[in-house]
Amino acid sequence: MNIKKGILFAAIFFSAGSLFAQAGKVKSALTNFQKYYEFKQAGNAKLGETFIKSAKEAIDAAIVHDKTKESAEAWAYYGTIYANIGADANNAEDIAKAKEALAKARQLDKDNKFTENITLGEQTIYVYNFNQGVAAWDKQDYNAAYNAFHEASLIVPGDTTTTYYAGIAALQSNDYQKGLEKYLALVDRKDYSEHKKILKDLPNIYLTLQDTTNALKYAGIAAKEYPEDSEIANQNINFNIALGNTAGIMNDLKAQIEKEPTNKTLYFYLGIAEASQNNEQAALEAYKKALEIDPDYTDANVNAGVVIMNLVREDLQKLNSDRNITNAAYNAKVAEFKERAKGAEKYFLNAIKVNPNEESALRGLKSLYDFLQEEEKSKEIQAKLDALN
Repeated sequence: MNIKKGILFAAIFFSAGSLFAQAGKVKSALTNFQKYYEFKQAGNAKLGETFIKSAKEAIDAAIVHDKTKESAEAWAYYGTIYANIGADANNAEDIAKAKEALAKARQLDKDNKFTENITLGEQTIYVYNFNQGVAAWDKQDYNAAYNAFHEASLIVPGDTTTTYYAGIAALQSNDYQKGLEKYLALVDRKDYSEHKKILKDLPNIYLTLQDTTNALKYAGIAAKEYPEDSEIANQNINFNIALGNTAGIMNDLKAQIEKEPTNKTLYFYLGIAEASQNNEQAALEAYKKALEIDPDYTDANVNAGVVIMNLVREDLQKLNSDRNITNAAYNAKVAEFKERAKGAEKYFLNAIKVNPNEESALRGLKSLYDFLQEEEKSKEIQAKLDALN
């Protein structure tokens, strides 16, 4: 993912407070800073170095002078001047001084006369931190990127871009809890361009944190929020099937099949859902539909074979519990069951054709040949299983 540096486009126009407007050092700092900033806005910050140096010297004196050391205005200028010095030189120490100064300016500014000035200084720190995050991201130092974007997001609460960038940086550094916190902060921001992706990613983050309850919850929220997005709808179905909520997702699953009648995976999910509710015949029909779309669909082949074997096994168990059946009738029924069981062979063989080492198919085939009492074939499959192990 490519992310771009932040640029502070707004021109800075300081409003001088009436009480301290004539204080020499404060006024000198303001005048020199404005000259420096004109060069910076024009893309010639280097030419303004003399002015920013003079502004620094003046404001350093102002914050220790008896008349201005408790001035919100002086501290606002100090913070903004040092923020620009730090940003220009990429100096974290000067940025820290600026941050401290601006916090003090807000504390001293009881009447909010210098809010705009303070905010302008904070915006410079914001851009510095944002660009630090971009630089760290480009170096794949995702932990540093998170810290920088997080700092930027604290300066401008509610800023969607820095919050999101902090979140993806945290995830890249495998700090899923911090990533989750940032993503959750954006759940209600439907106006944000990445909102859909955030809702789509949240279930996976929760699953990584082994919180299956919230994984299902947010998979459902995403599907409800973006009902026409098939990828999100399928993710919701996948999560519910994988986590055992087959009954709860059945209606959504069938509705999605109507929208995507050629999606083999949806039919496969339907087969799993039906089988989990003991609807084995319906499950088999679903797997067959998946195989009509893709005859080489390994999992559907295996499951179709397993369902056929299970249906035969259930009927055999019922037969074995019938104490009143004659030997002749019993043998006739077993012969019938064997013919039905042979239907599973083609599915297991097809799965093995696609993947010769598909263990589930080999085991299904071994079970079938044992039931059919075809010893040579059973031994052949057992040898292949032994070779796998």
